Amino acid sequence: MATTGQTAQARPTILVLPSGQLYREIMSPRAEEKLRALGEVIQAPPPSGGGRSLRQDEIIDLLPGVDAVLTSWGAPLFDQRLLDRAGRLKIIAHAAGTIKQLVVPEAFDRGIAVTHAASVIADSVGEWALTVALMSQRKAYEFNYAMHHPEQGQPDRNAIGFGHELYFKRVGLVAASMTGRAFIRLLKPFGCEILVYDPYLSEERARELGVRRVEHLDELFEVCDIVSNHAPTTPETNGMIGAAQLARLRDGALFINTARAAAVDYEALTRELQSGRIRGALDVYPKEPLALDSPLRRLPNVILSPHVAGGTVESRQRLGEAMVDELIRFLHGEPLRHRVTKEMLATMA
Repeated sequence: MATTGQTAQARPTILVLPSGQLYREIMSPRAEEKLRALGEVIQAPPPSGGGRSLRQDEIIDLLPGVDAVLTSWGAPLFDQRLLDRAGRLKIIAHAAGTIKQLVVPEAFDRGIAVTHAASVIADSVGEWALTVALMSQRKAYEFNYAMHHPEQGQPDRNAIGFGHELYFKRVGLVAASMTGRAFIRLLKPFGCEILVYDPYLSEERARELGVRRVEHLDELFEVCDIVSNHAPTTPETNGMIGAAQLARLRDGALFINTARAAAVDYEALTRELQSGRIRGALDVYPKEPLALDSPLRRLPNVILSPHVAGGTVESRQRLGEAMVDELIRFLHGEPLRHRVTKEMLATMA
């Protein structure tokens, strides 16, 4: 069984998997300095063949004697094969979001601590949801397009029509996940009435968040001016937002998706958006990158982005800083702030 605490006899050995451009994005000079002061750092080689992901064979010989691993995107699965080679491993700190493709449940059974930086990404996703909500409400995309294309005639604000304020609108969230809670915090200054559909959200927790919990997903879509999906990808959420729910959106409503595409019937969503009855702001798609001939690209009532809601220069730097701080806390016997437990796996993204 692994134990916490840094021994006085030896500095811990820390294996760092991200390299190259990703390493430079997530590891600030300050974070790197703190990491190297903490222990002996081993840097994994870049993925072979110019790929983005490391293979197990590329790190397996580095694992014996390693006390901690700092991972990020492109890390291989830590299954029984790798865990058997990492006999001293005490903690995996993931400088990214989901850990479902990173560790198997057996890692927790072996007493290995797991922590991740999903809450850092969540703040950026919440900010993006607020950004596109404001842009869509105020018709920023339409006005900007018209100003950039004078060959189509001088933009007439009366022809385009005035937009709407976000203030005091009724906003519905699908899931009070980390990203959902980040969006909730940012909506508060606008005095919005916030409704949440989440079977795992208790009435007490809803009161703490200052939101109203609704029992049925259909109700959320029927009564809200804006609906934003923040549901993780699980068997329960797969396809949960379909034609029936989207048809309940009121005319002019906005649907935002910054979570995952699996929860939404994109064919039904595309049909609703093509009708012009509702508006959309989409950051994720069933197949990425979005096909060049996708009908979504031709719709003026949709704001599209290439899966960037969680990424900013600042948030990338905070990923490494947060996980280095977690390593420091753990190796000094202090509680982790972003710990992932085996029980959390069932409802995590």
